[in-house]
Amino acid sequence: MSAAGLYDSIPNVSLSNLLVFGGAVAHVWSSLYTRRAVLSRRAAGVAQKDAVMAVLVQEMLTPDLSFVLHTLSPINRDPRFVEAEIAPGLGETLASGTRGTPWRLSLGKFDGDVNTLAFANFSEQLLVLQEGPADGEVIKLTVDYTKEPLTVDPLFRRQLGQHLCTIGFFLEQKFGCAQDIEGCVVGEDIFVVQARPQP
Repeated sequence: MSAAGLYDSIPNVSLSNLLVFGGAVAHVWSSLYTRRAVLSRRAAGVAQKDAVMAVLVQEMLTPDLSFVLHTLSPINRDPRFVEAEIAPGLGETLASGTRGTPWRLSLGKFDGDVNTLAFANFSEQLLVLQEGPADGEVIKLTVDYTKEPLTVDPLFRRQLGQHLCTIGFFLEQKFGCAQDIEGCVVGEDIFVVQARPQP
């Protein structure tokens, strides 16, 4: 049970404001006992007394794009493909179940093929303010897809897809099994923020 997206994440929290930071940690811990979490564990056969949680604190990035990679196609379980879901802005757009469709790419591990399965249509992207307090707040901006290279530039889409495929395939080989990977693109840099075995 990967529990991906089951528990709360709070982006954009400053470590310097101990009251806000402590509240954010407490909020994440308390999400262990939401109705949804309790029912999900029950359905998976995990005893409530065995449920524990650690809170991971990571550096906040301000991504242009966020992605999830599955190194084993969840659609047809074909091991020759990495499937990518990509959204504008913060990864919370993908993880929180925001209404809309991400860009979906099917990436050939061995032939460099990049096939577009869907174009994104989220009406809003989540971002953090560059100025002001990091108090757990994010802003929502309307997405203009006519200015999104992933939509309008096939060369950019192919190159990004090939880079993501290389990263996914590398991590799959490194960890010895199919991976569920989360990350983001900041300018020309690609960051992996999480990898776990793909269920």
